[in-house]
Amino acid sequence: MKHTLWAAIGALLAAPLAAQPQRAADPADPGAAVAPLVYESVIATPPVQDAATPDKRWRAANDTVGGQPGHGHAHGAPAAPAPVDHSKHHHSEGKR
Repeated sequence: MKHTLWAAIGALLAAPLAAQPQRAADPADPGAAVAPLVYESVIATPPVQDAATPDKRWRAANDTVGGQPGHGHAHGAPAAPAPVDHSKHHHSEGKR
């Protein structure tokens, strides 16, 4: 048991010595090879394929989702019951 433990510890300690270091370019070398720089604008948007304005696209998407069962403000909850008309109830005026 002790030999196995020491062998495992030795292997873990020797692992960094066996790793091959990568040669990094000298940061002071002006002729060092570097990856080319590519500019991508963060505000550029792809061209819109349809001529619809954003409000019309939103309305169309909203109508599509609104027509599906279980969607909308209820988030799939059952419909609320109809309100009860309390004007038909008869109450005694303070009699007990």
